Amino acid sequence: MIFSRVKYFYRNMVFYNKKDKGKNLFQIMEMIKTNADKNLYNMLFVELIAALRPKKNISSEILMQQLLEQLAHDKQLEEQFQKMFAELFRTHDSQSIFTSIGIFESGTFFSELFRQIRHSILPPVVDKRSLSHLLERAFSKKKDYIWVRSIPDNLWIEFFKIAAGSLIKEDTGLVHSLTNTLTELSFRVSYLGLESEISNPLKLLKQDINPFLEQNKKVQTLVHLLQSKNQQTAFVQSSAEDAIKILNECEKVIANIRAGTDKNGTSLGQSYILLRCSQLLKRIFIIIRFLAPEALPQHALINSVSFFKTVVESLNKQNSIADLYKKNSGMLAYQITEHKSASGEHLITTSRAEYKALFFSAAGCGVIISFAAFIKVLLQKNHIADFWQYFLYSLNYAIAFIIIYLAGATLATKQPAMTAAALAGSLDGRKGGVSLKGFAISFAKVWRTQFVCFAGNLIVVFPMSYLISFAWRSIMDMPLMVGEEVNHAINDQNPVTSLALYYGALTGVCLFISGIISGYMDNKAIYTHLKERLKQHDGLRRTFSAANLDKIANFFVHSLGGVVGYIALGFMLGYSTLIGKFFGIPFDTRHVTISTAYYGFGVESINNALSRNQWILTTLGIIGIGFFNFLVSFGLAFYVAMRSRNVPFSSLSTVARLVWKYVRKYPVDFIYPPREDRKEEEVFG
Repeated sequence: MIFSRVKYFYRNMVFYNKKDKGKNLFQIMEMIKTNADKNLYNMLFVELIAALRPKKNISSEILMQQLLEQLAHDKQLEEQFQKMFAELFRTHDSQSIFTSIGIFESGTFFSELFRQIRHSILPPVVDKRSLSHLLERAFSKKKDYIWVRSIPDNLWIEFFKIAAGSLIKEDTGLVHSLTNTLTELSFRVSYLGLESEISNPLKLLKQDINPFLEQNKKVQTLVHLLQSKNQQTAFVQSSAEDAIKILNECEKVIANIRAGTDKNGTSLGQSYILLRCSQLLKRIFIIIRFLAPEALPQHALINSVSFFKTVVESLNKQNSIADLYKKNSGMLAYQITEHKSASGEHLITTSRAEYKALFFSAAGCGVIISFAAFIKVLLQKNHIADFWQYFLYSLNYAIAFIIIYLAGATLATKQPAMTAAALAGSLDGRKGGVSLKGFAISFAKVWRTQFVCFAGNLIVVFPMSYLISFAWRSIMDMPLMVGEEVNHAINDQNPVTSLALYYGALTGVCLFISGIISGYMDNKAIYTHLKERLKQHDGLRRTFSAANLDKIANFFVHSLGGVVGYIALGFMLGYSTLIGKFFGIPFDTRHVTISTAYYGFGVESINNALSRNQWILTTLGIIGIGFFNFLVSFGLAFYVAMRSRNVPFSSLSTVARLVWKYVRKYPVDFIYPPREDRKEEEVFG
């Protein structure tokens, strides 16, 4: 049976070799088995990894199974295999793997970012005697981590069991290297535990003992036992368990800090330090369980596999700026979208009373936007230096948006960034159970809420702008717009004569960015304890009474994000045309409400003298601008919110089917709310 199996593998391996470059797996195993030159082990290891890479007609999992079966049936091969790994560890420094690979360096997020940029341009000098350099040579393909992760853990565990068979028996220096590494990593954790990003939240958690300092004592006790000549297994095991216990406390503190960011806020710096500390703790766990496997033998193997996969992925992505941002921005992005979600929940209507109130709120916004557009038309008539001209446009928009915000009016296009985060929040497992049917019902609420906001804005802004233009003509005895002003007011919204839809999409990006800025500032106000700092300010305390100062502090904390976000939006819309002119590129913005106001001015200025095609195309252009404003800002905000909550996008196909089922059964719900809130059983049965 064994002979037939080997014969089958050999026949297949010969076939693979005809199609794929390099030596096949059986040839490499034969070379390892018969090799007597220790200098060839580096090359054989690299060739072995190359042979395990997936081929056109065979997966890495099958190749690994073939390798393990051959090792199990060929004792000579197994002995030589173990000797190879023992020699590799004896002649290569393994410390850098544990202390550097996959662990961010000391400093800040931006110092790490600039370091990666420098190294991607000009790689650093490598230590050719280090084990990390050998692994980098072996796993040289940028996608190697994918096939390494595709091989099941049980196969890697079996691989490591065989490979590590003589590591401890032979004098490889591995134990000495690991104990030194353990000491270094433990001191790094202690240092991070004293950073304000961790020590300040520790005070809020009312921790009597700083576990980040305490772990160092336990780890050093274990290191002394491991280095002593007369060590006893029971003492080592007991010491290892004590160290693991306090390390678990450190991980709990990190989890509690992350869980408390909804109340305390967070920052990119805190996210970076917590992530770096978690990386160090995981390495310490792995080393302890390797050096004292009696504590948790199965966990030692599982952690070793997990560590190995992490090392390979880290080597493949060691200068990846995208990976650095992805790992560090998760917690901050969650808090930003969480604050936007909280705002968005107030913008989603459920009852008919809320629906009507939102309509009038949107109508009020239409009035304000009409006057803001009117002021911009007047500003256009004053020709000053471009920078200051567009600065005045931006300031005008910013003031109008702030008035909208403070007056409690609703700008339809500002909603998607907020409601998208709230909608994604309904799929967040951290807030309880995830209901896809509940998500579909929430989507209907968001859709009709967005519809009534657009309706409220546009139903008012066009006639209001028309009336303002008519009043100007009556008072000043001249049209508000003349010549090129009229052409721009009408043709700029026409999708045939301009890039109106493309500019509408760019405006969606601006709306999304302003939403991110709002969420960031809300988070910043909490994280920096803005309210308490304002109330303790000596100058403000002398100027205002305690009650008034409390109101001012509350206003800043609750309104800072909204005000700054609207100011940013105003300046992005105001300066967009100048940026396009400056760089000579098609870069501009089209905001549906402002475009509708200009449409109203233009129509009145030429006494309604538009052809039927102009009426139809420009109206369709306005609708298209609104659609792309909504689609892009909602889509980007929803994507970020889903990613920050680790919600799988695969669930969206099911959601789409549920939404479609809802549309077919109750289509009116997507325009006007029912008398009573729909239940899941009522909609989906």
